[in-house]
Amino acid sequence: MQDKIGEAKENAKLDKHHILIVDDEEENLDLLVSTLRRGNKIFKARSGEEALEILKTEPVHLVITDQRMPGISGIELLSILQQEHPETGRMLITGYGDMQTAVDAINKGQVQRFVSKPWDPAAIKEMVAQELERYDLVDEKKRLTNDVIDKNRELEEVNEILVEQKSEMEKLADEYRRQRELAIEMSEKFAKANLELIKAQEEIKLKNTKLESANKKLEQLSVTDGLTGFFNYRQMLNILDNEIGRAKRYNLYLSVMMIDLDKFKNINDTFGHLFGDAVLRRTTEIIRRNIRETDFPTRYGGDEFLIILPHTGIDRAKFLAKRIHADLKSHPFLPPEGQRFYLTVSIGIAYYPHPKVEDREGLVKLVDEALYEAKEGGRDRIVVTPG
Repeated sequence: MQDKIGEAKENAKLDKHHILIVDDEEENLDLLVSTLRRGNKIFKARSGEEALEILKTEPVHLVITDQRMPGISGIELLSILQQEHPETGRMLITGYGDMQTAVDAINKGQVQRFVSKPWDPAAIKEMVAQELERYDLVDEKKRLTNDVIDKNRELEEVNEILVEQKSEMEKLADEYRRQRELAIEMSEKFAKANLELIKAQEEIKLKNTKLESANKKLEQLSVTDGLTGFFNYRQMLNILDNEIGRAKRYNLYLSVMMIDLDKFKNINDTFGHLFGDAVLRRTTEIIRRNIRETDFPTRYGGDEFLIILPHTGIDRAKFLAKRIHADLKSHPFLPPEGQRFYLTVSIGIAYYPHPKVEDREGLVKLVDEALYEAKEGGRDRIVVTPG
């Protein structure tokens, strides 16, 4: 009997997070459950309506749902979840045809992450771990905030006590000769209360430091890509808006380059997504060491990167692109099994001011066309959009 109780306690410790998986296909449900159940408590639902019933009675930290289901769609379910349980993580699984729908949902805040089919178990584990880490940070921030409020309340109570004791001390001073012993006793009480006040202030200071650290980490997660550390797509749009506005206002140059890893799909297909992720991380390190601190590296999507170059004319942009192109081309990659290989990239460059560029959409369209021309021209080259 004692062994069973101990085993139940251990399982409770392991099931730290609660995950709700929604899919109308039982095979997909079972596959996701087997991938994510270690260390988590899993709830299953065959429809959006069933998922909403579960959410009424069970605490859930993360909801993973397929997009296409009878009745309530995945995005509709996550939109309801955003309104009723905003702290709960929201992840959408989509097919290739729903990709733009998923991107729109992310931009509107309904979806925090999406996974395209077919998904890779290792990749989805990493995404889920990052989302649960984000949930824990938000939860820790809430807890620390409540702790600070409680400590402030305790501090106010201590201050009220001190005010009352000070009043008593003033009365005792008038009767000092007759009540010397009582005055000494109250003085000791005052000293003790003062020490308690100092201790409470130190505790509040420590809580504030932890709260500030949690806020900084949460802010960093919200604007960067979890795999590469570059700015994410949403933050890229904000940066482009700001930099184009600044370039227009002060008559400055602005250039962007879009980098695409040539035949990157072959790397994933041959060596697996884990090694593909390692190649992406190493690529971002090479890109970062070849740009300036004032430049903004962003992950546009998949194996494409958009580098924003403020105050940069076309000649300087081409110089940086050639440096990145040469550095990547000369770097050897060594897979766990197989011979070393070298990676080539295609790069498109666009710039402002340009007759076709009025806003960020125009600049992104122009650089995308330049990249397309580089790939169509045989890859492993740099193409600058014509003036």
